[in-house]
Amino acid sequence: MNINYKKSLKLLTLFIASLLIATVSASTYYSMFMSADDIGVATGNKVFFTPGADWDPASAMGSGNQTVTLANLDGMNGTATIISDPVRIYNNDTGSQSLNLKLDSWTGDSQNQLNYINVTVYNATSGGTAQGNTIYLVLGSGDVTETGTLSIGSGETWRVEWVIYWKTTATTETVDVNLKLEVS
Repeated sequence: MNINYKKSLKLLTLFIASLLIATVSASTYYSMFMSADDIGVATGNKVFFTPGADWDPASAMGSGNQTVTLANLDGMNGTATIISDPVRIYNNDTGSQSLNLKLDSWTGDSQNQLNYINVTVYNATSGGTAQGNTIYLVLGSGDVTETGTLSIGSGETWRVEWVIYWKTTATTETVDVNLKLEVS
């Protein structure tokens, strides 16, 4: 009898591989479940927006002051325009809250007449100290897109400053900036 050792070795390898696959396939898997009952509504927002000293009458607050649409944030061409207090952030909670103001979207990456837009959070309604990073929006790369985690104390009111700087050749251009305030 003539035995082909190469063929036998290949068959043995194939048999062992199929045995391993069958063993792994037969393993027992289990599931874990999570449920939440009676999920309710917590009333009263702990952190919300309030109008600032530079609030434009055409601006609008949404329900519970959880959203704000700022109007007429116009910058002069050829010079940086500072709008120091268009909107404020108020902590109505009994304890500190963590905040992070982040860029959600903006249309400035296609706007070549814009030098930059800066958005800075200050820990007072007038003056104060800048908190975290300044959100820096500029054509192309190099954007700073969030303040980082900030801690606002109980009963504190902070302001959000905007600096808008158009090129001297800008005339009727516009950009849209959408930010989101994460509270934790």
